[in-house]
Amino acid sequence: MEKNIELELIVDGKDITINKFVQKVIAGIVGGAVEPLEGVEKDWTDIELTIKR
Repeated sequence: MEKNIELELIVDGKDITINKFVQKVIAGIVGGAVEPLEGVEKDWTDIELTIKR
């Protein structure tokens, strides 16, 4: 069974609409990069990521 993914994208304070496919792609990339890190449980439920440049 596929897990329900909720992903919110805010750029410079504006909510950006993204379709389900893009949500799954971003969640897969971020989740795949974070899961192997020490201290991250395999059954994590929430990831917060902030990027500033």
